[in-house]
Amino acid sequence: MKKYIKRILICFSLGIIFISVCFYWGYKIPQQDKHKDWPEFPNHTNKELVIKKDGKSISKFTTIPNSDLLLISYKNPDSTYFTYAMMSRTGNIVQDFGYSNNGILIDLIHNRLLVSHFINNDTTTYEAYDAKTFKPLPVKYFKTGIAQSFDDYLMQERGAEKPDYKGGTQKYIEYKSGENEKLFKEKYRRKNIKFAKFLNNLTELYRFDEHGDGYKNASYIKCAKDGSIYNFTYDDQESIEILSKGFFDDKYRNGDNLRFKNEHLSSADSSMNVGNEFNSHFRLDLTGTPTGSSGVNSMDPEFNQIYINYYQLRLKSMSTVFKTDERKKIIFYVGYYEELNNPKSDNDTLSFLSYGDLYLLYRKKKLN
Repeated sequence: MKKYIKRILICFSLGIIFISVCFYWGYKIPQQDKHKDWPEFPNHTNKELVIKKDGKSISKFTTIPNSDLLLISYKNPDSTYFTYAMMSRTGNIVQDFGYSNNGILIDLIHNRLLVSHFINNDTTTYEAYDAKTFKPLPVKYFKTGIAQSFDDYLMQERGAEKPDYKGGTQKYIEYKSGENEKLFKEKYRRKNIKFAKFLNNLTELYRFDEHGDGYKNASYIKCAKDGSIYNFTYDDQESIEILSKGFFDDKYRNGDNLRFKNEHLSSADSSMNVGNEFNSHFRLDLTGTPTGSSGVNSMDPEFNQIYINYYQLRLKSMSTVFKTDERKKIIFYVGYYEELNNPKSDNDTLSFLSYGDLYLLYRKKKLN
């Protein structure tokens, strides 16, 4: 009898330890749905309002100065590729620029949009459009290289043949008394003063960037006053930086038109934990060593909670509520939600993104 009691106590103790470890890893006791009568998105409770999926999948968007339109990268359900377009705040495509395998640039000086197409390492072509009328514009573009790099110049001025360890010879830089690299950089600038002036007169082009309210410059692509586009290569970076300091530095320009704040979606009730998903974070690291391969296993287990989330979505005063159940992999919550416009009345349409899908919220019967 004592043997069985001992076994029961051991099993009970192991069970307590296991449960304690699970809670330590983050396990939480599931709860019941607080609003069982609420439908799941995109269904909702207010019969006077419509939530309609538009069909466009938008991977990124930004505003451009002096325009209420949005520059977007999007794909229709029947499309193979994402294409670039200008879209109204209510989801209507105003101008489609088509597919680009390299991206789109914003020319703030000349008020242009430049669609670039990468051909190969030596060639990138561009299409130019007026940023207001979207009329195609003529464009000239050049690949620009430097006539003589600083390394070649320095080798020419102070290169000396010396024996190497293989029994041959190799050129090394050999300064004279009182000389250093800084001195020759200044001489190199004076020798290339005309090209340096050309570099310093070029202006920035900005890549279409999905992050933040602004634009990051395209470091290796610049624009002249006459609108000509110049491409520079990584191989020339060190020499060009001597002639024009900061030429390739990342620059960020704040946008003139900020995105709308998410004011029409709000939490209708606190979220409800309804499940736990175990993740071992198991990793197998095959780093390799000079004598062979070594495998390192590591594990950092945790429980991730699964929630039912409750939301209210509104126009001006009219509103509706719904929920999302993470067990059904419907992903819709504030962190991945973007409003594209700001309805002024209940007769306007709210356009918004849920994980890149465009949705429209509007009144079923609008008043005259």
